[in-house]
Amino acid sequence: MKAWFNLFRWPNLLLIFIAHLLFRFSFLDHFDLGSNLNSLDFFLMSFSVILIAAAGNVINDIFDIKTDFVNKRKRPLAQGKIKVSKAYSVYFIFNFIAVLISFYISYKLLFWSLVVLEISVIVVLYLYAQDFKSIPVLGNILVSFLVSLSFILVLYFDMETSAFFNQNIFKWILFYSVFAFWANLNREWIKDTLDIKGDYAQNILTLPILVGKSRMNTLIFISTLLLITVLFFGVKVYLKPGLIFSLYFIFGVCIPLFFVVYKIWKNENHVNYRLLSHIYKIIMLIGVFSLMLFKI
Repeated sequence: MKAWFNLFRWPNLLLIFIAHLLFRFSFLDHFDLGSNLNSLDFFLMSFSVILIAAAGNVINDIFDIKTDFVNKRKRPLAQGKIKVSKAYSVYFIFNFIAVLISFYISYKLLFWSLVVLEISVIVVLYLYAQDFKSIPVLGNILVSFLVSLSFILVLYFDMETSAFFNQNIFKWILFYSVFAFWANLNREWIKDTLDIKGDYAQNILTLPILVGKSRMNTLIFISTLLLITVLFFGVKVYLKPGLIFSLYFIFGVCIPLFFVVYKIWKNENHVNYRLLSHIYKIIMLIGVFSLMLFKI
């Protein structure tokens, strides 16, 4: 069972679920917004998103078995703890259940774009694992967009469309979307640099292989600095929240990002990419938990 949970990347799935809960029970309540879904339907929709994400992780590892023998030998499929045939079965079952749930939710809402969207995401995740991942930059941007989408998808269908695009509401949604996208993009570049040996052996053309580690360090350094700048001015100028939220985001997110910049600058030729990847994951978790502050 532990091998299966590792295959699904359960911490990432838990992060998505926490984001859904906080958007529903903290963010929406704060702005006194109505909900299109009752509690059961909300949890079902969240579950469908999580199933698709888990299935995406499964198919990604299936296509990555050879590279994982070099980069991540502890992965369940690379170790042979889970048979590929069983992984394929779980992949199809998870996606099938997710689509069934989306049909049910769409029928209740009379809003069929959810079915189209979820099927589209399933197809894109498969193509990403099979082909897009090896296309420099495009693969990173695509998966980062899907991560951002997974956080706010439930929010979009749980709210009235007019409320979602209300200027005051949408600026918050845009802020969290940009944060999730950009933080994950930087983390994808860090992971690709960490995996450069295995990707090169399998002729997977990632950005670090194209430009080299030195230039990737510079890119991650600059992109992280820009992210800090955008988040800081986004909080102070664009959102203009209360003091508690501002301090939380500055000390909880911006300062750890400065630590990433510092580690790259100090250890330019011996960067600990695994550490930086973990720091970015923690930063994303801290950013998601900022949604709790809407209850204060």
